Amino acid sequence: MAESLETSILIVDDSTINTRIIAKMISDLNHQVLVANSGPEALKLLTTFKPSLILLDINMPNMDGFECCKRIKNSSSRADIPIIFISSSDCPHDQITAKKLGGACYLTKPVDANKLLKEIEFHLPWA
Repeated sequence: MAESLETSILIVDDSTINTRIIAKMISDLNHQVLVANSGPEALKLLTTFKPSLILLDINMPNMDGFECCKRIKNSSSRADIPIIFISSSDCPHDQITAKKLGGACYLTKPVDANKLLKEIEFHLPWA
C-alpha cells in the first residue's frame, strides 16, 4: 500500500462558527486543517506554510476574499494552490469574479457537505 502524501487545507473565514462547521465536514478526510480568520492572517500564514488547498470566504472585514485570492495568485510560490471560494452570495457577478481571479470553484453557504467533499476530492485527487 502506497504511503499517502500529507495534505493540508487552509480555511479562511472571519466566522468562527463557519470555520468549525467546515472543519467538521472535512475532518474525516484526514487532512491537516489550519484556520485563518482574515485575509491578512491567511497571507501571513502563507509566508511560512503552503497548504494543498484553500477554502476562502469572500465577505470579510479588512480584506475580502477576492483581494486575498489576487495576492495569493500573484505569489509565484503559492499561485498553484487551488482556491475554493465559499460565500453566502449567489450573485453571478461574484462567481465570475472568483473564476477570473483563478478560483477553482465557487460554493454557496450554507455549504452542502457532499458538494464540498467532491470538490476537495476533485482538486486533491491524490489525497
